[in-house]
Amino acid sequence: MTKEQLSEIINDKEESEWVEYKTNYSAKDHKHEIGEYISALSNAAACNKQKYAYLIWGVENGTRKIVGSSFKNDVEVDGEVFEHYLARQLEPRIVFSFETFELNNERVVVLSIPAAEKVPTEFDKERYLRISSSKVILRKFPQHEAELWSVLNRSDDITQIASHRKSLSFQILKNYLSSHNYHYQDATFESNLQLRNDKGEYNLMAELLSDTNDIVINVATFATTDKTEYLERKEFGGKCLLLAMEQAKDYIDAINHVYVDTKVRPRREKAMFNFDAFKEAWYNACVHYKWSEASNPGIYIYSDRLEIESFGGIPKNLTKSKFLKGISKPVNEKLFDIFKTCGFVEESGHGVPTVVKAYGEEAYDFDGDFIFVKIPFDKTGLSEIQETTKKNDKTTKKTTKKTTKENIIDLLRVNPRLSRSDLSKTLSIKEDTIQYNLNQLKKAGRIIRHGPDKGGYWEVVD
Repeated sequence: MTKEQLSEIINDKEESEWVEYKTNYSAKDHKHEIGEYISALSNAAACNKQKYAYLIWGVENGTRKIVGSSFKNDVEVDGEVFEHYLARQLEPRIVFSFETFELNNERVVVLSIPAAEKVPTEFDKERYLRISSSKVILRKFPQHEAELWSVLNRSDDITQIASHRKSLSFQILKNYLSSHNYHYQDATFESNLQLRNDKGEYNLMAELLSDTNDIVINVATFATTDKTEYLERKEFGGKCLLLAMEQAKDYIDAINHVYVDTKVRPRREKAMFNFDAFKEAWYNACVHYKWSEASNPGIYIYSDRLEIESFGGIPKNLTKSKFLKGISKPVNEKLFDIFKTCGFVEESGHGVPTVVKAYGEEAYDFDGDFIFVKIPFDKTGLSEIQETTKKNDKTTKKTTKKTTKENIIDLLRVNPRLSRSDLSKTLSIKEDTIQYNLNQLKKAGRIIRHGPDKGGYWEVVD
């Protein structure tokens, strides 16, 4: 732990079940209670998905005022070194550590405690838990005990959950990475991106990012303010999550009609909704989605708004207030890193403040394990939008499958340097067929080739 990290923990005024503050709580007088706290805090950290818990001396619990402490851990208790006394009675053995800091010219001691793994941490043959601000015996609270076991036995880590598919390819992902100057070697590609779990199997994250998968992203449109009058549904999926979510984003961009705002002088064009806010909310929903339990994030378009539905809820270690301020830790850390490398997100916590700035905190609605982001339409343009939606519904009741030419255009937009071989592998189409379609697209003026076959690139003409 660094001094900066310690200051951040102390300055956080929210109640945390994995942090306990003491002033002069001596090792000799409270040796057993300190052992109980190690058990309680270790188990509480696991419940709250924290890697560590902390017992801190020299800080007042209520005010978080730094007052200093004379606590010493390098003492003997009952003829035994204090740390040995604690370690001997802990089961399973965990590697805790004491550190001393000077803050505001006061001495502060920190005991860092690893979160429980696989089984609850016990001290002197008893298991404890911290519930709110109380240290309790775990067996006396069966509901909390069951919850702890559930957390310890269930993995939400998509880098460890095995893929349903045994054979995967990643040409689309490689295209995204190459277009953002990420240089990789085929021999180390899968290991560097952690696409296999500890057993060597392709993991769930790999399946999400593979060229073909079972992802379904629904975009449903309704004629009214609720789901009583259904118009149509578009499905984006069956392919690399990055491409699928970008295609869904582009579809929403296409319905964001621009109209002339007559309320201001001079008149100006105005979009139906803030597309940047939508984009941030949509990318956030995909990267923070609880993919271990669900597989179909959705966008719902109503006559007066659109809603983004994401499964997973607010992380247990965050309050609603913190979440809305943008304080966040990626639910899927490695997936977030890949999103960032490919240019979809900038930093953790950036998206929520963007939405709140545009539409206020009321844009977010929380219901159990679901988070809904509601983006209202500007009413000035609603009549035109509704007419357009109904007109389109009469001619596009069913989602049509994209042609080979359209798929080629989509891929070349992502990476203009794709070769005929790359396109063939990605689309699972023979190279001769790819070449035929490229020739047709060139004749139609849809694409232009610049430079030689090797080292050149394609320009998509919109």
